[in-house]
Amino acid sequence: MKPVGVVLSGEYFAGGTEFQEAFLVLSALKKYGIKNQCICKDRIQLYVIERLFSSNKNGEILPATEVSSPALSEIISLKESVPENVSALIFPGGFGTIHRLTTLEIDGNDYTIDEELFTLAHEIHKQGKPLGFISQAGILAPKIAEKEVRVTLGTDIDRAELLDAIGAEPVSCPADDIVINLEMKIVSTPGLLSEESEGEAAVGIDKLVRCVMEWIK
Repeated sequence: MKPVGVVLSGEYFAGGTEFQEAFLVLSALKKYGIKNQCICKDRIQLYVIERLFSSNKNGEILPATEVSSPALSEIISLKESVPENVSALIFPGGFGTIHRLTTLEIDGNDYTIDEELFTLAHEIHKQGKPLGFISQAGILAPKIAEKEVRVTLGTDIDRAELLDAIGAEPVSCPADDIVINLEMKIVSTPGLLSEESEGEAAVGIDKLVRCVMEWIK
């Protein structure tokens, strides 16, 4: 089985991937024996991501590193990524998903997705391979699919209105559950956007990974 691509947008909370969500995705993939291929926007991020999953500047092991490091198989840039080399694509959330990978903050509902990312994800979707979206990453789904798609950003009404405005069908969903588009093989979960516990978010992310796993078998 080819690895599952996991898109990471950076290290820091305000400008990158939500670390806990990425960790939960990678851990779930490892648990189910599925290789991963972490995909970053640019080569500068490769070192950043490696450091995030290994040690800090003082050489001290970060929390959960002993569990997460073995789950990190390969890190490549978007320019190096090839649709045929992955069996699916999963997007952990975080504000960097919006800030680094879209023009939503500038263009509002008429936003576009990073061209290289769109090319990769859209081709993967056209090939009938699964796509998984966690928390903020859900805003990418209708643009990549280029059609209305059922997606969740949790239970917040304002977020539901945002999804409706960008051409998605918003679905209210608790953190420990998922929203499935069976024919399109697109699945989403609220992740840490929900006010519910991290434990419930972990359950939802695990369900998302299992759903993707069933689709690629």
